[in-house]
Amino acid sequence: MKRYKTTIIALVALVIVSVAVAVVLIVTKGNNSSADPTEAPSEEYVKLISFEYDYIAGLESKVNGTVITLERSIVEVDGKNTKVWTCTSDPSIEANTGTVNSLVSTVVSSSSGIAIKDVESLTDYGFNEDGTSDLYIKATNIEGQTITLYVGGYEFSRNYRFVYLDDGSKTVYKVNAISVGRLLFQKESVIQMKAFAYLTTSVPKRFVINEKGSKLLELECTGIQEGDDSWKWRVKYPLERKSQDTKVNELTDSLKDLPLDSIAVADVTEEEFVNYGLAPADIEYYYYAETEDGALERYFIKVGNKTEDGDKYYCLVDDGKDGIYEIYTVSTSYVYKTINVMDYIDAYLYMEDSDNISKIEIDIAGEKHTMTYTYETVTKTDKDGNETEEPVVTRYWDGREAVDDDDITLVTSGNRYTPLTEEDIALNRDDDLSNDIQTVNPYEAFNWVLLSLYTNTVIKDVVLEEPAQEDIGEIVASITYTENSGKVYKVELFKRDNTTAWAYVNGEYAGGYTRTTGLFGDDYLSADYAAAVKCMKIIIAMIP
Repeated sequence: MKRYKTTIIALVALVIVSVAVAVVLIVTKGNNSSADPTEAPSEEYVKLISFEYDYIAGLESKVNGTVITLERSIVEVDGKNTKVWTCTSDPSIEANTGTVNSLVSTVVSSSSGIAIKDVESLTDYGFNEDGTSDLYIKATNIEGQTITLYVGGYEFSRNYRFVYLDDGSKTVYKVNAISVGRLLFQKESVIQMKAFAYLTTSVPKRFVINEKGSKLLELECTGIQEGDDSWKWRVKYPLERKSQDTKVNELTDSLKDLPLDSIAVADVTEEEFVNYGLAPADIEYYYYAETEDGALERYFIKVGNKTEDGDKYYCLVDDGKDGIYEIYTVSTSYVYKTINVMDYIDAYLYMEDSDNISKIEIDIAGEKHTMTYTYETVTKTDKDGNETEEPVVTRYWDGREAVDDDDITLVTSGNRYTPLTEEDIALNRDDDLSNDIQTVNPYEAFNWVLLSLYTNTVIKDVVLEEPAQEDIGEIVASITYTENSGKVYKVELFKRDNTTAWAYVNGEYAGGYTRTTGLFGDDYLSADYAAAVKCMKIIIAMIP
């Protein structure tokens, strides 16, 4: 899917720049040097590695005493010849071909605009007498020819590094220190520094979130949203319900684009997880995806303690090998450390499309009312004689039509609905809104009742265990939704306390309770709901 695709090259650039800073600072004491006063700008930029991109067959880098070698091979994939890079110096490193190709591009494009020729002593620039050093990058072409670029001292005043080619010349080049850092690749430079790599071609199946080792939320993917580039989900735990698909997709998308910051420490055992807050982790995200060949792959990230600098978390992103793991870091701004399950659960007790409703029967503390809807399509003709078909909905309250007529007005102040008086009109003439007076027509007032029921009949908190029958109080509200198809959803609220009620849908426990302050007060029938009912009764009296 298009919006899941990420720009790996951009990510690699960020990672390598970070590595560059570290590399720049790891210079042997005494390597600093002043520039030779005879240095002069080159007539043109000198290309340091003269091989062409397509002819690079191998790379080697030495940093901090560690040598990493990469070799390219050509394999056939789906009938096409494809480059594949392999790390031959360390079998534990699974080189990412796209990442390495980006590195190769950086290597072959490296250049210098300042050359210091006829250098008498290379040691003055941080090299050994023969021009070698403990920092280097070597490129090999397909014919077996090699070019080695050695990195010497650092010129602090102008942020340059000295580099030397093993071409037998006595020429030293000056290159921007950050550019040099991009060449001296380490493990982070050649592996996939993303927690959830390559999910762009996978179909999600399950998504699980654990908190402190216990399951917090589990969702099942039920298919793709027609006409939209997003997935449909259903909550499986802590209760069976519809999900808020937009929220779930936002979370999974953020994980798929999640860039890791660095490898904090290698060769870690499970016994050491506790040192990083990973035994158990504060939060764990598991994403199960089906690949193109039907196999099921698991991706995860476990997030632990903050690092010492406080702007990153330690994290784990793979199962390790032979009981040995690597701990990565991830920026605190990229990952959610806490999750509120209610953000991802469809909390409405009536969970279907409100446009399908034909009737709502309300029983609030024994007072009953019915709202009904009829739907039809009418043909309208505009001033140019063009005909269009438009849907028309007619609404009824207890058998009386609620007329959408701007000439019939009410005034509401502090949730009290009354017919509009001359005094009300006078009060509003000076645009003084401090009186909190608004005029409404019957259509608006009628739908305020419906909106009030929707916004208040939602689960506010998940309670996993269904209350025992003797713990359910008396029924205080019943709202029955009948759809055009004849399907019925009956929402029942049983008293839990004076402000909340246990929620049931079609006789089944809905998995939590709803706050009833919008419908009930301490005496069950609140001013809000009473005012709405009064409003409807006034409307009925006003309609001829």
